[in-house]
Amino acid sequence: MPEIANFGGNVRFTPRHFYEPRTEDEVLAILDRHAHDRVRVVGSRHSWSEAIVCHDVIIDLTHFDQVTLTETAAGEVRATAGGGCRIDRLLSEIQSRSGCTMPTLGLITEQTIAGAISTATHGSGRHSLSHYMQEIRTAAYDEATGKARIYVWNSGDELRAARCAVGCLGIILSVTFRCVPKYLISDRLERCRSLDDVLAGEEEYPLQQFYLVPWLWDWFAQRRKTAIDEPRSRFADLYRRYWYLGIDLGFHLFVKLLVSVLRSRLLVRFFYRWLMAPAILKNVTIVDHSDRALIMEHELFRHMEIEIFVPARHVREAADFVRDVLCACDSPRAALSERTEQALRRHGLVDALAALRGTYTQHYVVTFRRVLPDDALIAMTAGAPTTRADEPWYAISFITYSEPRDAFRGLAKFLLASMIRLYGARPHWGKYCPLTQDEAAALYPQLEEFRRIARGVDPEGVFQNEFVGRVLGFKRSVGASAP
Repeated sequence: MPEIANFGGNVRFTPRHFYEPRTEDEVLAILDRHAHDRVRVVGSRHSWSEAIVCHDVIIDLTHFDQVTLTETAAGEVRATAGGGCRIDRLLSEIQSRSGCTMPTLGLITEQTIAGAISTATHGSGRHSLSHYMQEIRTAAYDEATGKARIYVWNSGDELRAARCAVGCLGIILSVTFRCVPKYLISDRLERCRSLDDVLAGEEEYPLQQFYLVPWLWDWFAQRRKTAIDEPRSRFADLYRRYWYLGIDLGFHLFVKLLVSVLRSRLLVRFFYRWLMAPAILKNVTIVDHSDRALIMEHELFRHMEIEIFVPARHVREAADFVRDVLCACDSPRAALSERTEQALRRHGLVDALAALRGTYTQHYVVTFRRVLPDDALIAMTAGAPTTRADEPWYAISFITYSEPRDAFRGLAKFLLASMIRLYGARPHWGKYCPLTQDEAAALYPQLEEFRRIARGVDPEGVFQNEFVGRVLGFKRSVGASAP
């Protein structure tokens, strides 16, 4: 059997059985054959969590890549895509066969659509992809007969559960969603001295994402909005080449040089304080197609990432806390703000941060993206006890390009544990996710309803691996085989 490895290289395992079915009947036959084993699906493997790990049966839906477009009586274009269809192919098919595109996009298009919605992959300024799914077809088990069958989820809590299920509701065979007319994006990079300056532009630039630059501690805002009555820029192609060569390649190669070859904390700090800002093109507005402007080549260099979501009302405080923690991890002598000091003492976290002092220097920008709340049971931006139903969330992303990663894991675990206590934060299901069962139960008020629906289509726990069982609180049926 082939070894399965994820993009980040932090997850590796070898299953006993590996399948690449071509038809739905083959999928059902595989499930019946392995009704007492554990079964998981792999897509493009661009994930850092342990959600794909399974030592029994792995199914790859590579051949489920069909795309069908239909038009409703009201003139809406709907796309139905096989679960194994990659987003880049899906985009190409929709755009070449209609005047439409997808309702939102994440940073990369290498993911499969099933993998993207299973972990609520998101862009900036809109809901996640999961939110837009109108129908999801899955292969799972009939509770009465124990035999595999196909379920169609298109309404109610069942659809909300299937929109982000981390693989617990079976194998996603296809999804259907409404397409939107093609649109252009106006994009400009600005340097801001404070987070207030960044957020002040949010109404005008609802699709913006922004970056906290370590050791400079200034902000760079990618001011983005839908371009109305504006033509595509004459220099859009040239700008895309600049971004690819200068940012996607050049910037990341230089960071890799600093942290993997030279291994110099001093040079990392010097680079961000004095070199990065002057080297980046700023204050130039480019209008381009959405599928070009909203995407980065995030997959070019292997890295590890944790992404932590905080309710919008906490984003300023969370940003200050992040800066204090990063400074403390870099230096034993770094002072904390009074507010951070008090928060750590209040929650008994002083010693935990003290143990991390001097162990890790942040060498990559911290990315913030605003995500609207999702109509899903356990998506990261789904309703929480402490948030309004319409309150947005901010996804705060921390990335490392250095190896070994033990120091980064220590930082990531501390950030998540402390920000859960301080802000009710939630980690991305598809990134590094050191969440505990008790934390998940407190963070997701609809988790029990999600478990009930999952048990209804998987009474033997076939789709539960160690990760989802541990974090989501499933108890596998007696008699099921061990992983």
